[in-house]
Amino acid sequence: MSGQTVAALVGAELSRAVDPRVGEMAAAVAVQHGNASRAVLFYGSCLREHQLDGLMLDFYLIVSDYRAAYDKRWLASANRLIPPNVFPFAHDGLSAKYAVLSQADFARLCGEGADNVSVWARFAQPSRLVWAADEAARQDVIAAVAQAGPTLLKLALPAVPVDARD
Repeated sequence: MSGQTVAALVGAELSRAVDPRVGEMAAAVAVQHGNASRAVLFYGSCLREHQLDGLMLDFYLIVSDYRAAYDKRWLASANRLIPPNVFPFAHDGLSAKYAVLSQADFARLCGEGADNVSVWARFAQPSRLVWAADEAARQDVIAAVAQAGPTLLKLALPAVPVDARD
C-alpha cells in the first residue's frame, strides 16, 4: 500500500463524525493555548461511547512549539524534556484530560524514530481529528498519524514467528 493511500485512509478515519460536544470541548482546549494550538485529536475508550456523561475524555493537543504554548517557562521546559504534559479539563459538564505535544514531537513519536511506544501505539488505533487551526495543521496531523500503523507493523514484525508472517 502506498504512503498516499495510507494517508487517505487515515484522513478518512480521522474525519469521521463525533458527538458535537467533543468538538466543542476540543475547541475549548485549543483556546487554553492560544495561537500555538494547531490541532486536537480525540482518542481512547470514549471514542466508541454514545453516553459521555461521567466519563473521562482523552485528547491530544498539538501545538506549534512549547514556548508559544505556555505562559510559564518551566511548563515549556518540562514538556520539551519529558513530553507530553497532561492536564485535566472540564467543559459544559464533561471531563477530560489532554496531553500536549509539539508538531515536531508528535511527528517523531508517531514514527519509527520514537524512543517509546506511547504515541504511535495510541494512534495506530482509531482516533478523530476534532479541531484544526487550518488545513496545513490538518494535513500535518494526518501525515503524522499515517506513520503510526506502519510503525506498529514494522516494530512488531520481528516478534512474529517467520512461518506466521504471511
